Amino acid sequence: MPDDVFAPLASAGIVGSRFDREYDYAAWSRPRRPLRFLGHQVMLVFAEEMRRGFIGCCVDRGVTLYLRKADDDAALQQFANETRYRLEPASENLYFDSLKSAGQPIKDADNLVALSCHERDIFDDQAR
Repeated sequence: MPDDVFAPLASAGIVGSRFDREYDYAAWSRPRRPLRFLGHQVMLVFAEEMRRGFIGCCVDRGVTLYLRKADDDAALQQFANETRYRLEPASENLYFDSLKSAGQPIKDADNLVALSCHERDIFDDQAR
């Protein structure tokens, strides 16, 4: 598994040794066992990077965690603000439609948020 994001997760047994799905520059997996981030359940780990010899201008290196919201998201919001990560409803996330169009079933979308740290997020943050 070549991705820096997935290799440690696979070593820890959190995701499988192979991605659940790959599509162009993206790969994603669902956790194989319960995984929480700041009290929220991780539903999907999505990473985008230059992969398998693709060439092009559209890759947006980074990681997005799709999280099922817990009741209190203050710590998550503070983390996003301090790290300049993007936190938004999953349905508003750029990659959400790509996941759906690639056949990844997304359940309970209204209760999901996307915590995103991609190169374009940094530039978007600087423009604000």
